Amino acid sequence: MDASTASVRDSSRQQESQADSRPPVWVVDDDPAVCASLRRLLSTMAFGVETFSSAGDALKTLDRTRPRCAVVDLAMPGLSGLDFLEILLERGEPIPVVFMSGQADVGSSVEAMKRGAIDFLQKPVDASALVAAVMRGLAREAEWRRCRARVTEATHLLEALTPREREVMLQVATGRSNKEIAAELGTSEKTIKVHRGRVMHKLSATSVVDLVHIAERAGAIAA
Repeated sequence: MDASTASVRDSSRQQESQADSRPPVWVVDDDPAVCASLRRLLSTMAFGVETFSSAGDALKTLDRTRPRCAVVDLAMPGLSGLDFLEILLERGEPIPVVFMSGQADVGSSVEAMKRGAIDFLQKPVDASALVAAVMRGLAREAEWRRCRARVTEATHLLEALTPREREVMLQVATGRSNKEIAAELGTSEKTIKVHRGRVMHKLSATSVVDLVHIAERAGAIAA
């Protein structure tokens, strides 16, 4: 392979890497002109844009990939924008949605915001308002991902505990002393102290407050 061919391949890999790093944003609208226009706009802002002519097509694609934010027309043939959001909620897909509409519809806009939409924009969409809404959506999605990561980490930590250590952990989390826990579990205070030390070590907790936070994130106790 000569130097020029290698250079071309390296450039291609670099471009693919850059494309993969762009936050994926979906545009869902049955108007091809709107899709094309928003693709051009959002692509200039370094977003990885994919367009869909219907909510149904977008939902099918969710089986293999997902966006970090979706810009969705409110009124479309078949599934509406609100239908799309409702299905996402039912499927447990935490995807921020920015709605667009060609008609002023206070009722729909209120309903969209109640269901967690990022924003509700009137067509023709103001470019700066759309970009700002998408940025808020990406920020919210990033926070969701951080929360999911913390939950996963906490769950894995608790899985490392033995059944007895988990019992002790739950008792410690309620603020009980070693003496009280020993009496509750029918064992010695010295044994509880050993279990407690192992729990703190396995959870990498430096205080009872740390332990409580980990247990809450894992759903072991109510927040």
